[in-house]
Amino acid sequence: MGTTATKTPSYQPEQRFFNDPVLDRLMAVTMTLAAEVYVLRDRIDALECRLAAETNQAVQSPDVVERRRNEDAAEFARHILSPLLGEQQSKGAI
Repeated sequence: MGTTATKTPSYQPEQRFFNDPVLDRLMAVTMTLAAEVYVLRDRIDALECRLAAETNQAVQSPDVVERRRNEDAAEFARHILSPLLGEQQSKGAI
């Protein structure tokens, strides 16, 4: 009987995008939470569509639903990532 050698993965340092590793971790947490929020939004939308179908309310075609969900996903990503542009979001005092 031969034994198979198990390979241990070599250590790789975490990716860094900012000069401060704390900022990288904070960004990772933020993006993880944003992904979870979007999953919840998508599930609620799916449940609402199913409820509409079961209660004989106006039902959108699958193509319309998919297009709407894609547009919603793009807008959600734009909204979440817009602070990274470093542009002032509010008008401030005039």
